[in-house]
Parts: sequence; structure tokens; C-alpha cells
Amino acid sequence: MRWGRLIFGFAMGVTGGISLGYALWRGGATLWVVGFVSLALGVVSTLSAVCRFGAPRAEPLDSINWNASAAPPLGQMLMNYGLISEADLEKALARQKKDKKRLGQILVDMGLVTYAQVAEVLEEQVSRREGRLLYGVGEKLVG
Repeated sequence: MRWGRLIFGFAMGVTGGISLGYALWRGGATLWVVGFVSLALGVVSTLSAVCRFGAPRAEPLDSINWNASAAPPLGQMLMNYGLISEADLEKALARQKKDKKRLGQILVDMGLVTYAQVAEVLEEQVSRREGRLLYGVGEKLVG
């Protein structure tokens, strides 16, 4: 797209220059207007293409590839804190496939964790994804 803008700008600049040269030779207000407008479009288009070559492009938030080691899944984090066992997690994941509920809700329904514990782990998960670690791995959670 930038190359297209650059080529368009160059072509318009050349067209404008030729039109102005012809207007100088033959005269005519229309040729002068066409020449100046073409030249102006060419200059603006070329400058916008050239000035944007080095500009960084922002990625949409959805396209960011989150590093799995920076924020493990909820179940893994709850196991790391010793709040649930691997067997508990497997049971909850199997139940999740049937019930179509969120894992945190299923674990609370099973009586394995509290809402406060799930909320705190989710807060840490989000903070890790944002690059700010709020809690240490060895800290005791609420409850």
C-alpha cells in the first residue's frame, strides 16, 4: 500500500510537471489548475508514503500471542498454589466439557476453592499477561 502511494505520488508529480510545462508554453487557466492540483497531489502522496515507511504499526490486542509461561492457565496456577490437586483439576475439566461453565465456577461449586481465591488467581493471571507481576509464587492466598 505504501509503495502504491509512492508510485501514485510520483506519477501525479510527473503529470503535474508536464501539465505546468505545457501550460507555460500554450497558456490556459485550465492547464494551470490541472498542473498545480496534480503536482500538489503528487507531493502530498509522496510525502505521506515516505514519512510512513519507518512508522511503527500497532497490533490489535487480539493478535498478540500471549506467552504461556508468563500466565499459566487458571487450573495450573491453582495447582501451583497447592489449592487443588491434579486429580481435582482433571475432574473439573471433565465436568466443564459437560456443563459448559467456567472452570473457576466449577471449582467453587465442587467446594475446592472460594470465590476470593479464584478472583485473586485471575487477577494475578491478568497482571502477568500485562507484564506486571503483582504476587509472588510462594505467597499465601486469601482463605
